Amino acid sequence: MSDNVTQLHTDAPKSHLKRIFLFVLIIIAVCALVAVFVFRDALNLDGLRRWVKYLNVRGDGDYGTYAFDSHNSNQYASFAGGLAVASVGGLDTFDSKGDEAFLSQVQLELPQIQTGNKLVMAYDVGGNTLLAVHSQSGEVLRLETEKPILDADLSKGDAICYSTSASGYKSVLTVYNSKQELIYRWLSSTIYMPLCAVSDNGAYLAAVGMGQTDGSFESTLYLFQTNSENLVHSVSLGNELIYDLLFLDNGTICAIGEDSAQFLSLDGTKTGSYAYGDQYLKDFDAGGDGFLTLSVNMYRAGNRYSLITVDEMGNEIAASYIGQEIQDFSACGKYVALLTSEGLTIYNRDLTVYHETAETGMATSVLMREDGSALLLGGGQGHLYIP
Repeated sequence: MSDNVTQLHTDAPKSHLKRIFLFVLIIIAVCALVAVFVFRDALNLDGLRRWVKYLNVRGDGDYGTYAFDSHNSNQYASFAGGLAVASVGGLDTFDSKGDEAFLSQVQLELPQIQTGNKLVMAYDVGGNTLLAVHSQSGEVLRLETEKPILDADLSKGDAICYSTSASGYKSVLTVYNSKQELIYRWLSSTIYMPLCAVSDNGAYLAAVGMGQTDGSFESTLYLFQTNSENLVHSVSLGNELIYDLLFLDNGTICAIGEDSAQFLSLDGTKTGSYAYGDQYLKDFDAGGDGFLTLSVNMYRAGNRYSLITVDEMGNEIAASYIGQEIQDFSACGKYVALLTSEGLTIYNRDLTVYHETAETGMATSVLMREDGSALLLGGGQGHLYIP
């Protein structure tokens, strides 16, 4: 008989404990996923995103700090994680760290700026210059028009359109696709069209024409398809001066007017409108996801300002009385950043306060960013504010 004793299943207790531990972890993970799904509207995960994104840069005073030429006419836009500045000297772009990426020098007496997916566009209102810069390859388009540029638009898909005139024509509408190829031109000898907008993929062009009906002033929306020579729709916008025209995220056309914001579908149907009532429109921003932000004042002059958010059907989401002068505001993603002399306030789309600070330095402009951070700009300098 052997004296050796074989011990079987000596690891059984450890194996059971391991299985129980794994089972508990799975239960916790499933519950966490269910909680995130159920309470996804109430949870704000952008704070976590910012903590991870800026973990190694918090406390580094140089990160996200910008230096540029200071001019009263400067126009700013968030671009490729950094900043783009259109000024009297041209278009300057910076990366996320604040280093200059590309500089296009050209005279822009009254600069305007817009960003798309990989492009930023600047043009001279009432001038003859339009240029576009790619986030990776620099300047990709520069145009010098014969007649002054009245309006221009850059879609989120990087299509470009602009409105001008020519000898014998009141209006010339031109469209370039995302490859900066000329794909469409409409010439009118009878209708003055000072405003234009292009859809994301460049398939549709919209313009506002000014005229008269029965002796009364009338604005009309004209809609074109860029693969056809025919006018698709014309829709009366009424006896109202239209300030701007744009395509929203879902393809809806929005006409920002003196008395109201009107919303129209691609088939020419009016899907909604929002009237300002007895208040005066001061500014607007369509950068929010699924909503339009308006700044209105009770008087033409004075500091009785209110901030209003409106959905893409013309329904008011929220309104907040500010009661002081609004220096600037900006919408992006689900946030609205408001800059006043008292500081910076970041709101959710329902205008509940998300974060606020009085530390704005010399800032006179603000750019909201999708992750909840904001760029504060002024005096030839800018810095990233991280809540």
